[in-house]
Amino acid sequence: GGMQRSFRFFFRGTGYDEKMVRELEGLEASGSTYVCTLCDSTRAEASKNMVLHSITRSHCENLERYEIWRKNPFSESADELRDRVKGVSAKPFMETQPTLDALHCDIGNATEFYKIFQDEIGEVFLKSNPSREERRRWRSALDKQLRKKLKLKPVMRMNGNFARRLMTREAVEAVCELVPSEERREALLKLMDLYFQMKPVWRSSFPARDCPDQFCRYSYNSQQFADLLSTTF
Repeated sequence: GGMQRSFRFFFRGTGYDEKMVRELEGLEASGSTYVCTLCDSTRAEASKNMVLHSITRSHCENLERYEIWRKNPFSESADELRDRVKGVSAKPFMETQPTLDALHCDIGNATEFYKIFQDEIGEVFLKSNPSREERRRWRSALDKQLRKKLKLKPVMRMNGNFARRLMTREAVEAVCELVPSEERREALLKLMDLYFQMKPVWRSSFPARDCPDQFCRYSYNSQQFADLLSTTF
């Protein structure tokens, strides 16, 4: 309302690559039974419990576990020792902040846009309460189009490869072919264009150096993006 506002952005290393975190923190490679870089869950435990997790790993604890792995003070067998150190197998040499890694940022964003694409195909903004069958038809139409145009097979649960392919200009143009309204097509293309301009900033460790133009426009772009989402979508 005419009031002066100022914004400050603090960029932390939030978009870590999982392989890099495992290397820096001395953890086993990504095929490990110990599937998480933030907690001690095994694959079996994680598959039974998809929700209730908390961040329990820390750099200090990884260092302590490495010393146990190296010295084996309790004279345990290899399996017992591995269970004790929960997947630590090398000396951690740099601390990482416990945050969402780059892969899961991509997966989270793609999951939301996958829903938006379906809604735009079905013109959900004209309907008050679409039925489950209608929503199923919209999803089927989207999946067929992505398979036809991008050779992208439908997935039960969003994964990294699907997410990366979905969040491209090629995919958005394919989706727009199914959106009936010209006005909505333009709005969707504008929304995605803002997304493509912002993405290099949060994917970079040093955005001011790596993508200075997008970095300077980030504040403006993010406000435009939020406005478009909250009004048009």
